[in-house]
Amino acid sequence: MLILLIVASSLVLACSDSCGAMDHPGDTLDIHHLDGQIYYGAAPKSDVDFAKLRRLGVQRIIDVRTFKVFASGKEKRRAAKLGIAYRRIPMGFFPIRTGNVPTILAQLTSGCAGPVYFHCNLGLDRVGLLVALYRIEYFGWEPRHAFTTWKAQQFNTNLEGLDRYFWQHVGAQSCLR
Repeated sequence: MLILLIVASSLVLACSDSCGAMDHPGDTLDIHHLDGQIYYGAAPKSDVDFAKLRRLGVQRIIDVRTFKVFASGKEKRRAAKLGIAYRRIPMGFFPIRTGNVPTILAQLTSGCAGPVYFHCNLGLDRVGLLVALYRIEYFGWEPRHAFTTWKAQQFNTNLEGLDRYFWQHVGAQSCLR
């Protein structure tokens, strides 16, 4: 009985960081809680994914994908059906070209419209960069720690444009590298 209790407790702790990844049958969207009313992860693709966002109280979705225009259109329509505001702010793998990172970070912190969910396609590379920058700017993380944490979770570590942007942004903000 004690072993069962210990195992159950460890499962609760493991799931708490991802907001209950498998709350309902068919639930595949792994949602992470960043701060206050800010959530992040991969692109929602099914009605079950959108229902999960709604249960969390998400009122805004920010899609940072660049090349998934048709998927973004479908996502916008699904979100509208549930009364969730949708905004697409494209951020490619070379964010210096689009210059949208400050806009995205500002959208995350404008809490006037309620909880927000932001995502790229997989929720790892571009979103990982945004999470790392957020942690530095709002949690006071040391840049190298934020960078290392992001890289440990990143899918494609060859995306050097994201790395360069990270260090340029951090250097511009605090003259650290």
